Amino acid sequence: MGTIVWLSNYFFALTVPFTHIGGYLGAGVGLLCVGACWKRLRYEKLLAWLLLFIGYGLLRSLFSAQPAIGYGAMFGYAAHWLWPFVLGYGLVDGRSFRRVFSVYVATVIFILVFSLLAYFGMFPPRFGNGFFLVEDGLLKGLRSHISLASICLMLSLLAAGHVIISGEMRAARRAGMITLVFFFLGALFLTGSRGYYIAAAVTFTALGVYWVVHTRKAKLFVAGAAGMAILVTVLLLLSPDLRRRITNTGPRDNNVVERVTLYRVACWEIEARPLVGFGPGQGIKQTAFFDRLPEPQRAVQRHPHLHSFYLNLAADFGLIGVVLFVLITVRALQGLWTTAKAGDPFVRAMAFGLFWGFIGILIGDSFDTLLRGPGTAMELFWLTGLVLGQAKIDAENRRETPV
Repeated sequence: MGTIVWLSNYFFALTVPFTHIGGYLGAGVGLLCVGACWKRLRYEKLLAWLLLFIGYGLLRSLFSAQPAIGYGAMFGYAAHWLWPFVLGYGLVDGRSFRRVFSVYVATVIFILVFSLLAYFGMFPPRFGNGFFLVEDGLLKGLRSHISLASICLMLSLLAAGHVIISGEMRAARRAGMITLVFFFLGALFLTGSRGYYIAAAVTFTALGVYWVVHTRKAKLFVAGAAGMAILVTVLLLLSPDLRRRITNTGPRDNNVVERVTLYRVACWEIEARPLVGFGPGQGIKQTAFFDRLPEPQRAVQRHPHLHSFYLNLAADFGLIGVVLFVLITVRALQGLWTTAKAGDPFVRAMAFGLFWGFIGILIGDSFDTLLRGPGTAMELFWLTGLVLGQAKIDAENRRETPV
């Protein structure tokens, strides 16, 4: 069983940056991992909250207008949250933990390098039917530009975590980590995801304030902000498509108009059923609320979601579902923050960076619903499982080691 878990984590790390189908195959083995890591996993509170959320969603689906849609949505939440978390948690070898993470990061970097080449006209931007490295002036990296932005933000914060937490680090390695921070942030900027521009600005500002308050040293924060300003300026000069996208942003931008319209519909739905919602996956199906809109705006129902994870969650699950998600989030962040305080330096750095990466994605999902779909959610919960599982093993080893 241990070998299956080991191979499945490597398979997940290698394939999920290319396609969420590979992530499904790897994460599906998470079900088989339960027996291998149950002694540790059964005490993990995050697992309990995940199971409770999924159980509530299945029950709500049973009593919804379209149960089949609800069951499909809850299968998605299980496949995107629970399975990857269990898969990562089941990896018990510290050396494999480092290598699996390295394989994942190397795979993302591989895709990003060719995507950047394609962005500047040095490589084909498209492969086959629907496999885009670049489309319409947006960096996509074989996924949606918003999903790519979220992963770039998370990985930039993980690299920053290693710079801040790892302690004594060789100068070359530190320089490499700092380079990765700017590499991922530069790629994020080229995605054109304005929601993740906001998420990156807020998260890195919060991290900078924490750093200054904690260390009383502002030089690194100021240098980083200056470096990012220079990088953004250069990229704006090199990319007319990006300049147009940013300058056209405003209240008349069709993307902004449609999001605001969907938010209005979501608020009507939440007001109608505040406690339990309409059922998983069914907020976007409530035609009666879209019919309240002026006729030209009703076309927004073509979207597969309500374009804000939190409004979408409340419309689907009601206040009960929102509370359960808050408990999941609090437990995940609490576990990561606690892990960042003691133990192996690599695990601490991972936990610290992922803590801020988790927050960044939570902020970004105010404008999208990546947490309800494949890709970003799978990778986030898989990494959380890897870190919390490894932290549990390290804690057990410290207790068993005589002083």
